[in-house]
Amino acid sequence: KMSNQKDKVIAYVRTYGSITPREAIDTYSITRLAAVIFDLKELGHVFTTTIEKGKNKFDEPCKWAKYTYMGMKNKENK
Repeated sequence: KMSNQKDKVIAYVRTYGSITPREAIDTYSITRLAAVIFDLKELGHVFTTTIEKGKNKFDEPCKWAKYTYMGMKNKENK
C-alpha cells in the first residue's frame, strides 16, 4: 500500500532528523508541509521549528521553516 504524507514525513525525519519545505517538495512532492506537521503534532509527535534564512533561486533573500523531530510525547503528558 502507498503510505500517506504523514507516514512519508515521519520516515524522513526518523532518518535525517529534520525536514524543510524544499526537502518535502523535492522528495515527496508534498507542497503543504506545515499542514502535515500540524497533523503529526495532533497525533503526539513532537517537533521544534526553526526559521532558516538563505537565498532563493533568483538570489533573493528568503526564509523557511525547518522542523526537527523530537520523538513522541510521553503518554502521561497528554
